[in-house]
Amino acid sequence: NGAGLSGLKVFTRTHYGSGFVLAKETFEDNKRVITQQSIKQYDEINQFWKRNQMKRFWRETIQDLEYWSLAFPEYILSADYKKINRVKRQQTANARFSVMNETTGGIENVYLSTKWDKGASIDSKYVSKVSLIDSYWSAAEVKEYCKANKIRNFCRPIFFPLVSETYYPKTAWHSVNDNGWFEIANSIPKFKKAIFQNQINIKYHIEVNEDYFERKYKDDWAQKTATQREEVRKQFVTDIDAALRDPSKAGGSLMSIAYKDGTGTPVPGIKITAIDDKYKEGSYLPEASAANSEILFALGVDPSLIGAGIPGGKLGAGSGSDKRESFLILSALCKSNRETTLEPFEFIQEYNGWDDQLIGGFEDTVLTTLDKNPTGSQKTAQL
Repeated sequence: NGAGLSGLKVFTRTHYGSGFVLAKETFEDNKRVITQQSIKQYDEINQFWKRNQMKRFWRETIQDLEYWSLAFPEYILSADYKKINRVKRQQTANARFSVMNETTGGIENVYLSTKWDKGASIDSKYVSKVSLIDSYWSAAEVKEYCKANKIRNFCRPIFFPLVSETYYPKTAWHSVNDNGWFEIANSIPKFKKAIFQNQINIKYHIEVNEDYFERKYKDDWAQKTATQREEVRKQFVTDIDAALRDPSKAGGSLMSIAYKDGTGTPVPGIKITAIDDKYKEGSYLPEASAANSEILFALGVDPSLIGAGIPGGKLGAGSGSDKRESFLILSALCKSNRETTLEPFEFIQEYNGWDDQLIGGFEDTVLTTLDKNPTGSQKTAQL
């Protein structure tokens, strides 16, 4: 769905902002002081970043979180279990939790496969099993558990807060799939396409009484062959059609001939009826607009950010101020989502013993007016 995909793209890009930034947190005179740092200042972190292509990791993880409210970072440990050497994203769409342990209430494994839609079972050669670590455990607990159980790689899922779910989060925007708005939005273009392909585009219905030709041509009509009569009829319709189409005749008058039948009742010799277009231009666009709005509302994206509106209608795409304020609000609302996204960094930081004064964040692009900044934007980080 166009509105759905565009809305998700807006949210994932706003969530990512200008990317991950590193900063140092200190306190001076009981005030928090944030000083942005370069990753290159810290050799171990810099090497980890390059080795694991962390820019890509963050983009992919954010996309999983925004689509499914759930992401599966997989961690690979050093031979002595003391360091996390690698982290990579496992696609949420490919992951399935194992059945919960009834004794402990914990989920112990996650199964990964691209063949679930082909009927793959957990014992299939196309399915791999990875240990799952409770994301509420501290880094020290994870290190001790992995060493004791000789676990070299594991998934530690991150997710937006659950409400009543046991296994998988219920993402807010999935509501429009459940209540039918997606189906409505997607059915309208299919319906209109079918109309364009199948409808007969006829403007006028011309009815001619056979008596018209007999009276007009009199004895000649009786002498004409069937082929000649058909040619006369076709030429007659062609002449009327040309007259009706002629732009110079717009607003003019048209005379038709009427006769009386044997009872004296008037009978039209020629009758021209304009055929009403049952599918006028713009039909069903209000319904499409309502469906798209419902989809964007469920996503939490202001329609003005993607220029939502009815072509030629009164609903515009929003002014520059509308877009700027909507974008600022959306960026501010990303705070809690970004805290979830940063959990892998904080976990790796604690596990690997990186400087605990370092904090991670995602830099926003804050739109401004040109009178305040010639570029129309400035950078700020949520830390």
